[in-house]
Amino acid sequence: MPEAAAAARNPARVSAWWLRLSTRTRTALAAGTAALVLSGAGAWWLHHHVYATEMEATRGRALGQSRATALEFAGVQARDREATTDILAASPVLVIGPDGPFDSWLPRAFPEAVKELPAAPAAARPGWATVQSVRFGDPAPSCRKNPSRTSTGEPVPGCLTQAAELAGQTVDMAGTSIEVRSPAAPSPSAPPAGRYTVYVAVTRSEAVRSADALVPALGFAVPLAALLVALSAWVATTRALRPVEAIRTRLATVDQPGSGTRVPVPAAEDEITRLARTTNRTLDVLDAHARRQRRFIADAAHELRSPVTGLRTVLEVAVAHPGRTDPLSDALEATTRLQYLVDDLLTLARLDNASEAMPDQPVVDFTALVRDLLIELPHTRPGATAELVLDAPEEPVTLHGDRDQLRRLLRNLLDNAARHADTRITVTLAAPPGWVECTVHNDGAPIPAPDRERVFDRFTRLDEARARDTGGSGLGLAIARDLARYHRGTLGVAPGGEGTAFLLRLPR
Repeated sequence: MPEAAAAARNPARVSAWWLRLSTRTRTALAAGTAALVLSGAGAWWLHHHVYATEMEATRGRALGQSRATALEFAGVQARDREATTDILAASPVLVIGPDGPFDSWLPRAFPEAVKELPAAPAAARPGWATVQSVRFGDPAPSCRKNPSRTSTGEPVPGCLTQAAELAGQTVDMAGTSIEVRSPAAPSPSAPPAGRYTVYVAVTRSEAVRSADALVPALGFAVPLAALLVALSAWVATTRALRPVEAIRTRLATVDQPGSGTRVPVPAAEDEITRLARTTNRTLDVLDAHARRQRRFIADAAHELRSPVTGLRTVLEVAVAHPGRTDPLSDALEATTRLQYLVDDLLTLARLDNASEAMPDQPVVDFTALVRDLLIELPHTRPGATAELVLDAPEEPVTLHGDRDQLRRLLRNLLDNAARHADTRITVTLAAPPGWVECTVHNDGAPIPAPDRERVFDRFTRLDEARARDTGGSGLGLAIARDLARYHRGTLGVAPGGEGTAFLLRLPR
C-alpha cells in the first residue's frame, strides 16, 4: 500500500491515514497485528522451550554416560591405554586427577578445554555430578583435514572424530567424581589412587536441530494464524455492523420529522438493539414536535387571520363610506385582540425554549398577588359582573417564583373564570406542608369530563366558547399550565361540585 508506506514515514499523517480506513479494516488490522505479535511470541517461547527441554534431556544422558565412563575408568585401570580406545572414541572424555589432567585419557586435540574444567571439590562425595560449559579450541593440525586417519589410512593417535568436530564450539561437559584405589598389581598405564573427575562432552547440536526443525512450521503457522484472525475479525465486524448500516440507510431517507420512518430493530438484545429503540423513540418525539409545530402554525395563522381581516374590513369600510362609521374604535378593538394574540404566541415560544430547571427565584407574596388581581379584574374586564370572593389564611402565603409569570398565570385563570362565570368567582388559598394550593372556581357551566384535559391544548376552545364569541384565543389555559410546570407545579380541573374549578399546586 503506497499510501500506508508514505504515511508511515510521517507520524503526523499516520493518524489521518488510520482514521480514513473503515471500521472493519481497522478492526481487522488491529486483530491481525495482535495475533501476529502473540503468535510470534508463542512461537519463540515454543522454540526456546523445545531447545531447553532437549538440552536438559541431553545433559541427563551425558551425566549417565559420565558415571558409566567413570566406572569403566576405574575398572580398566590395570589395562593399557589401547583398551580404552572404544571409550574415548564414543565421546570426548577428559579425566582430571589429583595432579591435574590424566594424560593417558586426554584427547590431545583439545588441550585448552581442560584448563577450564575444575576437579571435584574436596568435600564432594563419590558420585558428585556437574555440568560445565566450555569452549573448545582448534584441533591439532594433523587432525584438521581428517580427524581420524592419516593420508595412508592409519588412525592418528589422539585424534578423535567427535572431538575434532567440536572445535571452536561451546559445549557442555557432564562431570562425575569417582574414587580410585591402589591396585594389587600396578600397571604403568593405571592411574594412581585418588579422586578423579570424569568429564564427557555433550554437544548442543542435537537440541539445536530439534528446535530448528520447528522453524519452518512456525514460520508458516504464525502468519497464517494472524491472517485467519484478521479475516475472522473482518467477518465478525461486518456482521456486527450490518444492523448499523441498515439503521443508517433508513435514516438517510428521513427528509424531515413527521415522515413516519422508523429504523429496523434487530432481534438480538445488544447495544445495537438499544440504539435502534432509542433512535425510534427519538423519531417519535421529533414527529410529535413536528405535528405540534404544524398544528401551532396552522392555528396561529387561522387566529391571526381573524383580527387582521377584521381590521382590514374596518379600514375598507371607513375608506369606502367616510363618516358613516367610527373606524377608530373598531380598529382599536381589532388591534387590541391582535396584540393579545401575538403576546400569547411570544409567551408560548419563550416557554418552549426555556430550561426545564427553574433558577433560584425571590420570595413572592402569593396572597397579595391574588388580591391585587381581584381588584384589577373589574377594570380589565368591564363586562364581568360576577361577585369576587377570596378565601385565604390570615398569614400571607409565600413561595419562590417569578412574580411576572405567576401574575400572568393567575390572570389567565381569572380571565377564564370571568368569561364563564354566572354570578360568583371564588379564589381559595391553602398552604399544606411544602405546597401552595390555589383554587379558582366559577359557578358557570361545568366542563365535561372528556374535555377536562383538552382545554389545556393550544388553540382549544369548546363549542360553547366559540358560539358565545367571547374573543378568547384558546391559549390562556395552555400558557397557564406551561407556567405552572415551569415552576415545578401542576394545574388541572378539579373534579366534582357545581360549576368549574381549576386547582393550581406550586411547591413552596
